Amino acid sequence: MNIDRDDSKPNRCEYILPALAIISLIASCIIVSYKKLFWNDELFSYYLIADPSFAHMMSAFSDKINATPPLYFILGWFWAKLFGSTELSLRLFSSLGICIACATVWIMLRRTYNFWSASIGTLGVFCTSDMILYQNAETRMYGLLLAVCSLALLNFDILNKKSKCSWNLIISNIFIHAAIVQTHIFGILYSAAILFTFILRDKYFNVFRPKIYLSIGLSWLSLILYIPAFLNQADAGKPRTWYAIPELADLLINLIGVSSSSYLLFIFFSLILISGCQFMFDPDPSARHEFKTSRQNLQYSNEFSLLIFAFVFLAVPVFVWIISLTIKPIYWYRYMIPSTLSWSILIAYLASCIISPGVRVRLNIFNWEIFRFLFTKKTSILLLTLATILLVNPILYGKNLSKEELPGSNDDKYGYKELPIVTQISHDFIKRIHYSPNRSRYFFILDWQSAVDNSSGRFTPGEYKNLDALKRNYPEVFQNNIILSQDFLKMYNRFLVLDYLNYNQKCTLEDFFCPRWLEMRILNNSSYKVTSIGDIKVTTIPGDIQDRKLLLIDKIK
Repeated sequence: MNIDRDDSKPNRCEYILPALAIISLIASCIIVSYKKLFWNDELFSYYLIADPSFAHMMSAFSDKINATPPLYFILGWFWAKLFGSTELSLRLFSSLGICIACATVWIMLRRTYNFWSASIGTLGVFCTSDMILYQNAETRMYGLLLAVCSLALLNFDILNKKSKCSWNLIISNIFIHAAIVQTHIFGILYSAAILFTFILRDKYFNVFRPKIYLSIGLSWLSLILYIPAFLNQADAGKPRTWYAIPELADLLINLIGVSSSSYLLFIFFSLILISGCQFMFDPDPSARHEFKTSRQNLQYSNEFSLLIFAFVFLAVPVFVWIISLTIKPIYWYRYMIPSTLSWSILIAYLASCIISPGVRVRLNIFNWEIFRFLFTKKTSILLLTLATILLVNPILYGKNLSKEELPGSNDDKYGYKELPIVTQISHDFIKRIHYSPNRSRYFFILDWQSAVDNSSGRFTPGEYKNLDALKRNYPEVFQNNIILSQDFLKMYNRFLVLDYLNYNQKCTLEDFFCPRWLEMRILNNSSYKVTSIGDIKVTTIPGDIQDRKLLLIDKIK
């Protein structure tokens, strides 16, 4: 494998590494899917994608179930028709997007950097980022979003290296950016960020390419078709949104912790170690001069363009954070998954500065065979070790995940198997409706007055509208279990309630979620007797196990 060169054109053997990364990501998805059940947000995707009718799916899409453009659901619907709608199948669709992004980023970086710089830059993010590994096995649109943004990055690099832009590239740019804005509501921000990057880069190099700028603007016209659905979906955020006003720590976690994980420091120190070993065993000044000269001969315009792209993409979370502080909270970390592409560029650039292109070390003062073996191989053992560690990490991520219990499996531990259970939290309800063999006993109560109460927290109005929309669009699943408060209380005089441990706490709009139905309709009503039975452990989202209080409600005759 001849990877000991600084040629911008990779040979065929070099593609083994991104292929191994793809295998690792797919294996991670398979392992995680075996252990992880669908949770609330994934089920919101599932019911649309698994819809037997495409027309009905599009009608449900326009309702208040999801607040996002349609491309993911359209492609996902066709995927489900071909490969089924199991957890593994739908998550492999997301993993496919992550894999496309991984391969695309490697190809893009390899066009500018040497093999090891491009490889470490790619693996250092796609095989270690907590956000990417999580979304790699998640039935949501973030894998697709990352894929189309990576294609936009590749097209950005191609257009910058062309003296003349062909119509094929312009048309492909239109379709790529249309896909970005049609995949996620934040897609318009990242498409605009790329447009700004083009303008900033062209201003620096004193060029003007109106066709490129116009192609991105034209892609946004596709959003006109989405406006009616968007206005209806946005109503789920009234009278208040569930987003919190972010703190500075949220921004820092998004920029550093979530986007690149703790592996960023590991990669950085590994590169420093490799560089130190090279110079420690390379006392020949001519070798260092050769290294400096090779760095000076790199295509600085290409590097500069990519660095502009990286910093502009990192600025998007900062922009959203400022908007959330000053105008309206819209900050949520996974919405900004495309910013992880910035770290691939920055790590590749750092690696290219630290690692000499040849990765060779002369051993003029050492004759030990061990040093000769470690440092004279064309494929550096240290870099190969680093790459191996990164490649294995997605599989370890999946293996370290605990297997999730079937929702509702502990609900009968205190008896009362014949009684219906009101689940105050929609996340608990929708998982039980989907997985429990006794799903008919679970109910979610629709009570608008308690949902909009100022003590109910930020999430409850949107939760009400989400569940109401599910019932409206999929009555065959939810008609008898999502029910109005007055109807339920007429039907049952004795029932159980599954709620938070501190179910009677006083909350404000600063709190995320404090359901008030139990307090307003039961605890404050002398006609009902409430008995605490015990605690039950539930999994809300993967890896998050919480305790719930199980209460017995009796109507006093």
